[in-house]
Amino acid sequence: MTTTSPQTASPHEEPHEAALRAGWSVRRHLALFTVALLVPILAVLGFVLYRVAATERARLEREAGEIAQSIAVAIDRDLTGLFAALDVLTTSANLMQENLEGFHGQMTRLLENQGVATVLYDLEGQQLANVRIPWGRPLPRSDLAFDHATLARGRPFVTDLLVGQISETRQFLVVRGIRAQRRLKYVLAFSVPLSRLDNLLRDLGIPKGYTASIVDRRHVIMARTRAPEEFVGHKTLPGLAEALAAERGTWQGATREGVPIFVAFQRSRLSGYGGLVGIDNADLEAPVLRSLAVLGLTVAASAALSIWLALFVGRRITRPIAALARTAAALGRGEKIEPLTSRLAEANQVGRVLVSASTHLREREDDLREANGELQRFAYIVSHDLRSPLVNIMGFTAELEALRGDLFARLAELRRAVGEAGSAGDDALAADFDEAIGFIKTSISKMDRLINAILSLSRAGRREFHPERIDMDALIRTILASLATQAETAGASVAAKPLPSIVSDRLALEQIFSNLVDNALKYLREDVPGRIEIIGRARGASLVYEIRDNGRGIEEKDLERVFDLFRRSGVQDRPGEGIGLAHVRALVRRLGGTITLASEPGRGSVFTVTLPRRWAEQDGRKAT
Repeated sequence: MTTTSPQTASPHEEPHEAALRAGWSVRRHLALFTVALLVPILAVLGFVLYRVAATERARLEREAGEIAQSIAVAIDRDLTGLFAALDVLTTSANLMQENLEGFHGQMTRLLENQGVATVLYDLEGQQLANVRIPWGRPLPRSDLAFDHATLARGRPFVTDLLVGQISETRQFLVVRGIRAQRRLKYVLAFSVPLSRLDNLLRDLGIPKGYTASIVDRRHVIMARTRAPEEFVGHKTLPGLAEALAAERGTWQGATREGVPIFVAFQRSRLSGYGGLVGIDNADLEAPVLRSLAVLGLTVAASAALSIWLALFVGRRITRPIAALARTAAALGRGEKIEPLTSRLAEANQVGRVLVSASTHLREREDDLREANGELQRFAYIVSHDLRSPLVNIMGFTAELEALRGDLFARLAELRRAVGEAGSAGDDALAADFDEAIGFIKTSISKMDRLINAILSLSRAGRREFHPERIDMDALIRTILASLATQAETAGASVAAKPLPSIVSDRLALEQIFSNLVDNALKYLREDVPGRIEIIGRARGASLVYEIRDNGRGIEEKDLERVFDLFRRSGVQDRPGEGIGLAHVRALVRRLGGTITLASEPGRGSVFTVTLPRRWAEQDGRKAT
C-alpha cells in the first residue's frame, strides 16, 4: 500500500466559482435601464441640436449674402448720387460757353459741399481744370486712356482703382463724356477717394464676425473692414477671383494663411464692383461646436445624474434585499427571524413570507425532532425487546444441543440392550439435527448483529456533538494509518491531497471517512491495482470532500438504495450487513451536510460529502 498525505492545509475556492455565482446587481440593472432611457432621448437631442446648428450655419451664410447684397446696393446708391452731380455739372452754362475759369469755381464749390474733387480733360487727356490746382497754373497731361466709344454714349461710368496723378492717393474716377456742338469735346471726372467706400462700409454697420470688402472689376481690393492697410490695393484670392465672374454667389476656400473661410458676394449693377462678405469657417462651425458642447455636457450631466440616481435608488432597493438575504441566511441556519421593516413594500412582503415560513419550519422541525426522538426510542426499545426472545432462543438452542446428546446416547443404549447394531439412519438423523441447530445459531448471530447495529444507530442519534477546529489532513492520515494493513492486503494505493480544515465534530468525521475509505477498499476490482483518492475544496460557505476509487462501481438503480439501512448492492461476497453507508448518511445529515454518490459499474465510484465550514447546533437540528 502507498499513501500520500498533504503537508499543509489551505482552503481552496473552486475556479471561477465566484464569477459563476455572481450576477448583475440591482444598481447595475438600474444604471442600464437609465442608459436605455437616455440613449433615445440623447439621440433626439443630438439630432435637434444638429438641426439647430445647421439652421444657424445656414442663417449665417444667408446673412452674409444679404450683407453682400446691401453693399452692392449701397455702392449703386452712392454712385447714383455721384452720377446725378456729374450730370448737373455737364449742363453748366460756363462749360457750354467755354468759361473754364467760372467752371473751376463751380468745381471748387462742389468740393467744399460734397468733398468730391473734379477734373476736366480734353479728348487727348490734357487737364483743362483741376479743383486741386488753383486756376491759372499749368496742368499736367493725364496718362489715363479713355474709351471714346464709351464716352460717346454720354453715360457716366467708373474706373477701377488707380493712384491719383497729383494726389498720389488710391482712388477711383466717375467719368462722363461731354458733348458740345453735337460732338464729344470734354471728359469730366470725379476723383473719389477710397475713404468714401470705407465710410460706406462703416455706415452699413457690418455685424461682428464678418469681414466686408469691396473689389473692383480687376478683383483688386478697394476697401475692407478688417486690416485695410494690409489688403487694400492687393488682388483678392485666386480662387475667389474666378468665382467673382458671376453676378452673385458664394465661395468656400482658404486664406493665404490657410484659414478656411466662407465668402458671399454680389456685384454692383452700376459699377461692376463686388461687395464681398467673408466669415471664418470656425465662426460658421461655432454653432455646431456649441451644440456638441451642449450635447457633451448634457450627456456627461445625464450620465452623472443616472449614476447618482442608480446608486441612490439602488441603495434604497439593495439595502432591503441585503436585509432579506441576511434574514434568509438566518432562516437557513434555523434561527428565529423578525419581520422586515423597510421602505420597499415588496421586500417587506417577502420578509413577512419568510417569517411565516420560519414559523412553519420551526414547527416542522419540532415535529421532526420529536418524531426522530420517538423513532430512536422505539429502535432502542425494540432492540431490547428483540434481544429478550433472542436470549431465550439461544438458551433453548443450548438445551436442544444437550437434549440431542442425551437422546442419541439413550438410543445407542437401547440398541445395545436389544442386541442391535447402529444404523446409517441414526447417523443421518444426527447430521440433520446438527445442521438445524447450526442454522439456528447462524440466524441468532445475524439477528444479534442487526440488533447491535440498531442500538448503535440509536446511540449515535442521541450523542451530543462537540464542534472543534479539525485539521483534516491530520485526521485523514490517522484514518489511513488504521487501514494500512487492509490497504496493503488489497494492494491498493490511497492518496490524499491538501484538504481544507473544518469546525465540526471529530468523532463523527472519523466515522464518516473511515466508513467511506473502508468501503472503497472492500469493493476494489481484482483485475486492476486499486487506487483511492481523497480531495477537498471550498465552495462558498461549504466545504466539499470527495472519496474517489476505481473499484467495482454501483449500478444506477442502486445509487440511492445503498444509503438505506440493511441494503447492499452487487455481488454479496464481502462481509457486512448494509449498515455502514446508512450510518454515514445519518452522521452527515446531523452535521448539516449532504452526501451524494456518482458511480459507473466497472469504472469506480465518487462519494461527495458537503459540510458547512463551521458546524452549529441549528445545523444538526435541521438534519434531524
